[in-house]
Amino acid sequence: MTTYLLAFAVALISALAATPVARRLALRFGIMDSPSDRKVHRDPVPYLGGLAIVLAFAVAMVGGALLRNVLAESVLQIAVLLGGGLLLAFMGLWDDLRVVPGWIKVPVELGLGALLYLAGVRAELFGVMPLDLLITMAWVIGVTNAVNYMDNMDGLTAGVVSIASTYFAVLAALSGQLLVGSLSAALAGCAIGFLWHNRPPARIFMGDAGSLFLGFLLAGLGLHLRFANIARVTFFVPVAILAVPILDALMVSVSRAMRGLSPIRPGKDHISHRLVAIGIPPKGAVGLIYFAAAACGWIGVVIAYAQPLTAYMLMGWLVILGAFVGLLLLRVKV
Repeated sequence: MTTYLLAFAVALISALAATPVARRLALRFGIMDSPSDRKVHRDPVPYLGGLAIVLAFAVAMVGGALLRNVLAESVLQIAVLLGGGLLLAFMGLWDDLRVVPGWIKVPVELGLGALLYLAGVRAELFGVMPLDLLITMAWVIGVTNAVNYMDNMDGLTAGVVSIASTYFAVLAALSGQLLVGSLSAALAGCAIGFLWHNRPPARIFMGDAGSLFLGFLLAGLGLHLRFANIARVTFFVPVAILAVPILDALMVSVSRAMRGLSPIRPGKDHISHRLVAIGIPPKGAVGLIYFAAAACGWIGVVIAYAQPLTAYMLMGWLVILGAFVGLLLLRVKV
């Protein structure tokens, strides 16, 4: 427990301290997110918050590695997680400043998914290498971009990531998974520390550098969670905990496909935008999404300790509920 709390505290303090520095750098060099038709803010807001998140997480992880004896297998997994996150953060920063086309992003994310599989951070649904590899790669690219998609309102992504990573940390701690627990605790600390400066009205944005980094780490940590009593449905737990960003990504993709648009095209058609369109204030919409994320996370906790049949029933209910809510939201004009 001391390890988890220390990882959380170091990441939290580092993020709280580094974010104002990143904001000053963004202001000094004119790295600003300007208003546009597809964005909800009306004044330029500094970018570079993602750099503060990456720095805070790296500080927590390096400090933890120095304080504890880490197994060689764990070193490899940490290196792939952190290295992959850094690569995506750099790519996201470049996308914030210029534009990185999808034909570069997608292969990079698929390659990182394959590296995670080779490092032992993988889905094990079928026990057959090609199928599990494909699921691992699909999960990585799906969750990474789902978290990236949610970065559309002040405090939204940081809050949802804080909730999800806290659930990961608690579940890992209760089941004795030190590596996943400490990494998840550090991720929660980073997200909460940044959220203090990103809460409405946001004084800094994380940009793609931060959202891609957080999404990739959540994807990897979700893959690494294991529960012996529900070995065959272990994968249900991270799916339930991340149900809200997954639903948002699926709904946006369907909505844009129906209109003949690219799924990666930016727009104001996310869950948050649709909630605002029906009359809920932006802060209320963000709070409602927080509540939904926390509720789905609690379902994930129940699944983790349920019998397989109960786990299947709960997951089925969650899928049906998500489909129903998604269909309702798709009817909202934005």
